[in-house]
Amino acid sequence: MVTFFSILFVLLTINALLLIFSVNGAMDRFKKPFQKISETQATTLFSLEDSKSEFKKAS
Repeated sequence: MVTFFSILFVLLTINALLLIFSVNGAMDRFKKPFQKISETQATTLFSLEDSKSEFKKAS
């Protein structure tokens, strides 16, 4: 019984430490300012009509 409680206590302690470190890491990420996407970068979307390659129609 003592062995069970000692193992349980060790696992709970490790779990609490990992939780504390993960919350602190998440808070650091929220404090950093978000970077805005540059307006000069534009995503180019290609449609099938603009494509120069030819495709066979599925039958």
